[in-house]
Formats: sequence, structure tokens, C-alpha cells
Amino acid sequence: MMRLVLPLGGCLLLAACTSDPVADPSIGTATLSTTAGPGTGTTGDDGSTGQPTGGTGDGTDSTGAPTTGEPEEVFEPAPGGMRRLQSHQYVGSVRYLFGDAAAGAAAPPEDYSLHGFDAIGAAELSLQESAIEQLETSARAVAVATIADRGTLGGHVPCVLEADPGDSCYDAVAVDLGRLAWRRPLTAEEVAPLVAIAKDARAWGNGDFAVGLQYELMALLQSPYFIYLVEVGEPDPEDPAVRTLTASELAARMSFFLLGRTPDAELLAAAEAGELVTDDDVRAVAEAMLARAEARATLSTFYSELFQLRDLATLNKNNDLFPQFNHELAYAMTYETLRLIEDIVWDQDGDFRTLLDADYTFVNPALASVYGLPPPPGQGFAKVELAAEQGRAGLLGQASFLARFAHPAETSPTRRGLFIRTKLLCEKVPPPPPGVDASLPTEDPNEPQTMKQKLVQHMEDPSCSGCHTLLDPFGFALENYDPIGAFRTLDDGLEIDPSANIPDLGEVASARDIADLLVGDPRVTACIVKNFIRGSLGHLERVGEVGVLDDLEAEFVANDHRLQHLLVELTASPLFRAVGAPK
Repeated sequence: MMRLVLPLGGCLLLAACTSDPVADPSIGTATLSTTAGPGTGTTGDDGSTGQPTGGTGDGTDSTGAPTTGEPEEVFEPAPGGMRRLQSHQYVGSVRYLFGDAAAGAAAPPEDYSLHGFDAIGAAELSLQESAIEQLETSARAVAVATIADRGTLGGHVPCVLEADPGDSCYDAVAVDLGRLAWRRPLTAEEVAPLVAIAKDARAWGNGDFAVGLQYELMALLQSPYFIYLVEVGEPDPEDPAVRTLTASELAARMSFFLLGRTPDAELLAAAEAGELVTDDDVRAVAEAMLARAEARATLSTFYSELFQLRDLATLNKNNDLFPQFNHELAYAMTYETLRLIEDIVWDQDGDFRTLLDADYTFVNPALASVYGLPPPPGQGFAKVELAAEQGRAGLLGQASFLARFAHPAETSPTRRGLFIRTKLLCEKVPPPPPGVDASLPTEDPNEPQTMKQKLVQHMEDPSCSGCHTLLDPFGFALENYDPIGAFRTLDDGLEIDPSANIPDLGEVASARDIADLLVGDPRVTACIVKNFIRGSLGHLERVGEVGVLDDLEAEFVANDHRLQHLLVELTASPLFRAVGAPK
């Protein structure tokens, strides 16, 4: 059979080498490879290992070495370049371009995490050959599904809905759909090979327009300009070390950040018309985006990754000890946390720190049973007040967190503490030193011990005490919550002592105690901002970004810790709108 479309790598090179839309030689030969192979520098599920590629804003320089004195207030953004679309962004873009059926057929490669975030992996890690083949397979499946249902595509390129479209429709697809898929206008040199592929395919397919359209769509979807988000910018005349994102690049970054997909035609038109230049222009567009349902879904996706809620679907618990734990309960745990976030951010537009100290939650009958609460009417979710005697509060009192960071049959104060340190305080926790025995002391069946007693004994090892002293006290205060988050007073038949002293916070004995201390801790506020840089923009914060981060944090505090306001201000900030020299 005649093969009209090159293998993925060849098709990518064809698309990338025909022209240079941003007039920058650094991407003139773009391929599906960035800087490292999958697995290089990846982290465990706690995201605690790995070193930043640049300064972190926490007293280290670009090599990770300590710095001395105060950092210079000189803005130095992270390098520009290309970062691969994450799987949900790929699918979201396909849905916008081609419709639900095509999105259902899309099968992009899985995301690779680096420094605990998929976005950093997408910016730093290269694709394996199998992933490149998967992108070709996905492009074919999307194209076939689109041919079968052209309704959404017809909204972008009406001629595809005609009874017998002529070859000129291939030009329209390349120009109009290509502009949406590649997030910028295509040059004549880029349009020509796409149209040629379509015409050759039509001739090979006995004049069938659909055959040509299928191969043209496959070529568009296999281009690095679809698979990668190009962010190289233009040199700032006043500071050559800084490059300002072009209007199209900014529109794309905003759309993926807030809506999780390629920008729509209206946003691209506004960018091309010079309506995305001033800070107020950007704020107005961001506010309009936040009013869309897609913004809620994108924020849920972000926190599903950050809080590792997406892992609950595959979490295992000991069936003998916890027979009630099943897929339905895991879903309820996930939904509870996301529903609380939705209530705080969207329904109330309130103080985001309420996520930590909320005295209410949302439960269905299964989850109410875990919490020892009366079941709400029906099978759905209802807002309920938490039982004060259980010491629950916000996220740290929810089953999603308590179950995810526990073992199948027992709790894990260390895992729970590590989550708080790395995800809520954004602190780096090093891995255990090489050769250290991380196992707990052998248990004597004649002398049972609580988990706290075991770990206190383990902490007496000098090689372990440094980290465990920082982590375990958080978990000790949470020992009244079992491996699926149910309240208990006994551990292995012994009374639980939840009291603990967290070195940098104080005395605690429950989730409520921890929450009360964290809400007033400025590290939590700073970490909320940092997590969006890491988890959305795909890089660890750098020393040269500290001043901008401080400004964003101050703005966040001044506006009552409202997350919607933070998202808008972040898009208008120099950190979001500028990059350094492409890597």
C-alpha cells in the first residue's frame, strides 16, 4: 500500500523545517525531543527528590549551591523553549478542534513527572520512541473519528460539510484549522506541504475527499507545533536578557493555563489585533476565561495532580481490615476534596486557606459512614458540618488525603508529614541517605506498640532523626485517623496519643490543630503561588523570579487570599509574560 504520510519523526521535521514562524533559529529543527530521557531525575510519589535546574528562590543558585546575602532584585525569567502538551491538554485541544468523539479516540502518551509535577516533565523530558509512535496512532484515530463526525470541524472550516468539497477546502483546512491547532497563522511555506499531502492522498483514495482530509489532519496533529507549546518570545528592547511572549504565544499560554486547551479563534483574533498588550488587557481576558466551565475543570485537574487525588482510583487497601474501601468510595473521596475547592474558589470566591480549616465538607452516604456522620438524603452529596469531637478540619481531615498517604493496612505519619512539607509548605525534603535502613524495628508480638511508638524508636537513629523530626510530628497528630480516614482511638489495641510538637510550628494533636497553625503561616501562602509556577508553567521558581513572586504573594494577601484574583494577577505578571533565552 502506498504510504502518503511519513512516520511521525519525518512528518514533524517536514513541518518544522519548512519555515520559522518566530524567526528564531533555536527551534528551526524542532523534534519530539527536549533535554533528557524519561526517568531521568524523576521523583517518587512524594515529589521530594531531584534538584532544580535553576535557582529556586530558597537560597540556592542555578546549580543548587547555597548563596550568601540577599538576592539581587533583578528579574530573570525561566528560559523559553518548547514544552510538550500534557495529556489532558492534548485531549482538551482535540475536543475543541474536533468534538467529543474525536477526544474520546485521542490516546496521547502518559505524562512523566519531574520534581513532582507533570508540567516540569513535559518541559524537560524527551519522549521515548514508543511514545512517538503512540502520537502517530493517536493522530490517526482522531482523524478517523473526525471524518465520521465533521460537525465540530465544520464550525471551524465550513467547506468540509459540503457534499463534494473541492481541493480548495484543503487549503482552508490548513489555513483556518492550522491556525487553531498550531496557535498562530501558518506561512505559505507551511500550508503548501499540508495541502500536497491531502491532494496526494485524495488521488490515491480514488478521488475521495475524506481520504485526503484524514491525512491532512494527521499531518497537522503530528507537527511539533501542535504537540509542543512554543514559548520563545521576542527580545525586549530595554533588556536583551528578557524575551516577551508574542501575542499568540501569550494567548496560548493563558488558554492552556486557565482552560486546559488550545486558544479559540476569538482569543487568537484578539491577540493578532493587538488587544492583548497591556496588563489590563490581559486581566480582562483572564477574567472572562475564569467565567467558563472549562476553568473549573482545569483547576480540578490541577489539584487532582497536586494533591494526588487521581491516584485514589488505583489505591489498594487491606480487604480484610477495610472491606468498605472500593472504587465508589475512592471516587467519593476524590469528589469531596474537589467539591470543597469548588465551593471556596467558585461558589464563594473566598479565602483559599479555608481549604485547610473548613469546619464543613461534602459527603454522600458512603463517605458519611466513614466519618461517622448521619447519611445525607438520597445517594448524592450534601454539605455537612464536621463532628467537632473528631478534630477534623479541611483537607487534612479528609479521607482523600488520609487514605492516599497511608499504607494498605496501617497509617504512615511520615508520608502524611511529607505531603504537608512538600505540597503545602513547598519545602524540599531530601531522600534517605544511601544505605540507611528505613524499615521500622521488628515488632514483638508480646509487646504491641502504636505506630507513634514505633516511629519514635526509629527516630532515635541519628541518620533518620533529621528528616523524621520534621515530618513525623505532623503525622502523629493525625494518628486518630486510620488508613482510610475513619476516626479511631486505638491502634493495635493501645490508646492513641496524638500529641506532638512540630519544631517550626508548635504543639498539635489533631487535624484542626495543624490547620489552625498553617492558616497563619506565610509559607502556605507563598507555596500556593509556587505550586502554580511549578505545576502549570512547568519550572521550579528561580532566584531571578523572587521579586515577582513576592509581589504576587503580597497581592494575593491584600485581596483576601482569593484564588481567582491570584490566577488573574499571575497571567498579567512579568513572570507569566516573559521568558529567558531559549534553552
